[in-house]
Amino acid sequence: MFNQARWRAAISVAVLSAGVTTAVAADPVGQALDATTNANRASRDSQARIDQLDDATQAMLERYRSASWQSQQLKVYADQLEELAKGQEAERDSLQRQLTEIDRTERELLPLMLRMTQGLESIVASDLPFLHQERQERVDSIKRLMADPSASNADKFKRILEAYQIEAEYGRTLGAERTQVENRSVDVLRVGRTALFYLSTDGREAGWWDAAKSSWQPLDSQYITPVRRGLRMARETLAPDLLQLPMPQKPAGARS
Repeated sequence: MFNQARWRAAISVAVLSAGVTTAVAADPVGQALDATTNANRASRDSQARIDQLDDATQAMLERYRSASWQSQQLKVYADQLEELAKGQEAERDSLQRQLTEIDRTERELLPLMLRMTQGLESIVASDLPFLHQERQERVDSIKRLMADPSASNADKFKRILEAYQIEAEYGRTLGAERTQVENRSVDVLRVGRTALFYLSTDGREAGWWDAAKSSWQPLDSQYITPVRRGLRMARETLAPDLLQLPMPQKPAGARS
């Protein structure tokens, strides 16, 4: 009895299973829906993976572009640094050459300044006798400066150049001074570095410096007025004009 009941149950289950399988196999619409659902799910999963890959690709592209831009900027900066380094190297070489030249110039400057001081003293000694005390004091001041160890070469050279500039200016101007000539007070007219004339304070006598004889010589009375006018021009109380005065044939300091 028991075995027959079990067989009937087994047969019923088998029949039911066969019926379900047959029902499913006989439902194509359901199969299509399931296939579509599965395909959509697979498509959605694929699209998700594609979107992820696209996002990763865009991120990589942005990093590449950023890295490329930074590389270009670094190259430009490196080129600038290279140019700057070349410029600094050239400047360093130039400074080194200048230092070498300065050292050489320092060694050569002192003998040059000594020669220039001696030349200035010689000019004052052999020149026309005008402003003699002032000019000799200038030379003596430079000689004291040259002997001062605390004074810089730049200051010494500047003073010497200034003295030469003053001496050069004498040759382009008229000058007037009151001084003593043969123990009497006179007004002396200097015409550049070419000639000296004097006029007595009473205006009655005129003379000129004879460099060949190293002495003062009298002038004809016809030159009293031109000398007086020249003195006024030198003192800037009369406008510059033509002066008719005798010029010495042998200037001061000239050699035979």
